[in-house]
Amino acid sequence: MRMQRELHTSGFRLLRRLLPGAVLLLAAPTVEAQYFGRNKVQYENFHFQVLKTEHFDVLFYPPETEAARHAARMAERWYARLSSVFDHELSGRQPVILYASAAEFQQTNAILGTLGEGTGGVTEALRRRIVLPTGGTLADLDHVLGHELVHAFQYDITGSGRPNSLGALPAASQLPLWFIEGMAEYMSIGPVAPHTAMWMRGALADTTKDSLPSYSQLEDPRYFPYRYGHAFLAWIAGRWGDHVMGQLLRGAGRRRDVTAALQRVLNANPDTLVARWHAETRAQYDPLKSATAPPEAFSTRLIAAKGDGRYNVAPALSPDGDEMMFLSDRGLFSIDLFLADARTGKVKRQVTKTAVDPHFQSLQFIQSA
Repeated sequence: MRMQRELHTSGFRLLRRLLPGAVLLLAAPTVEAQYFGRNKVQYENFHFQVLKTEHFDVLFYPPETEAARHAARMAERWYARLSSVFDHELSGRQPVILYASAAEFQQTNAILGTLGEGTGGVTEALRRRIVLPTGGTLADLDHVLGHELVHAFQYDITGSGRPNSLGALPAASQLPLWFIEGMAEYMSIGPVAPHTAMWMRGALADTTKDSLPSYSQLEDPRYFPYRYGHAFLAWIAGRWGDHVMGQLLRGAGRRRDVTAALQRVLNANPDTLVARWHAETRAQYDPLKSATAPPEAFSTRLIAAKGDGRYNVAPALSPDGDEMMFLSDRGLFSIDLFLADARTGKVKRQVTKTAVDPHFQSLQFIQSA
């Protein structure tokens, strides 16, 4: 799962549930099958090579040779940890397809559909191919690779064990996102994560309502599955140990029922578990309230949400402090750069128009490469 993953809801993760392209091409020649792979503009030709390790086939092209070597070492390190925790060896060799940047990653025809800026990587449910960009820091690469490899284990454990088969999708593709993505986040970054902590503090700071989700609300898209799922499963692992992740996954996969797996493996009612998680989360964060204050207590809001816009991010002051620039989706079609008065917040002009300017593909506002 990382700002690459923070600002998007669970929608783009539905890409995981789609059948891989090779399977569609083997079906009857429908319009959709003939069209597959042609709905993306490909600016470059990628001459892929294969770097083989003990368990992986790492596909890369020459400009990212050094990154591929790093990724291969990371992948084997993750394999050693995850195979031990899950008590499982992946069936067959695990493919990993690397792209040198987010822009090149978005051109891939290994994944059906378009890939948004918030997609840090994708793992197919059927053929188990992991596809991701390497642009960014080594820490980013390590986290995303670990996260996606958890999905590979989830699919293999709850599937047929034949990554190239034409059988049904593995059970993991039908389990709640908070469970699948929360587990991938916990297994790839551990129990302590600044972004998850930020979401939990924000939830507890909301005095208008009890904004920590109940057990049934964990499936509500209002509660970001990466963060809330991560927090809940990290709490569970902190009490029962990491090995319980594999037990819960197998139990949920057999009946496609996370609730039954929690009851059977942990011998506790899920509602009771969530209530205990709420209580211990409040006990952990409540002492911070006396040392903090809401922004409105010491500052003035300059830029507010407008219409359907959700993002006003990354402000930067001019040297004289009179003006500021910030990124926003108030332009409707894309994230763009705006210039505003730093004292009043009045927007003076829109600096970029990425939706209509051929010189821009995007501003990569979530995380620049």
